[in-house]
Amino acid sequence: MLQVTILDFPVRLGLRARLHRESLLREFAIIASQGGEAADVPKRLVEISHISDERYVASNLAADDIVDAAASRGDEYVRIALEVPERLPDDTRDTVSVLIEAYEYCGRGDMLTLSPPIDIGLFWVWLLGEFVRQSHGMPPISWLDFSGRYGVEPS
Repeated sequence: MLQVTILDFPVRLGLRARLHRESLLREFAIIASQGGEAADVPKRLVEISHISDERYVASNLAADDIVDAAASRGDEYVRIALEVPERLPDDTRDTVSVLIEAYEYCGRGDMLTLSPPIDIGLFWVWLLGEFVRQSHGMPPISWLDFSGRYGVEPS
């Protein structure tokens, strides 16, 4: 198992990102169920999402509980320490490639769910990047440090 520490997780932004992901997956599930060429990207995203949810259900639930509790307390940021399987970096790379396709698909304007705003897109880059970086022994970078580098207002 790998230890991953997420520093200064932005609670409100994380909740917005979660809602965007859920909306995207719901709409993609509908598109995927209809089949055809237009369903290729949605099918892959839904499939990877289900596989990821199965593999990482314990860490996902633990992280969601920490974020939900922080939101209830009114915390802006929270530290999350997780143990994740060794295969996470490979799974993250697969997720990122399909996520890029999904955002391009959203950008075509054929969906109700739009590509995420810049802050949510950068949030995913940071969060997924932390799993890969730390799996290679690199120290954590907090959201505040990361977002400050890119001129994103802290959430």
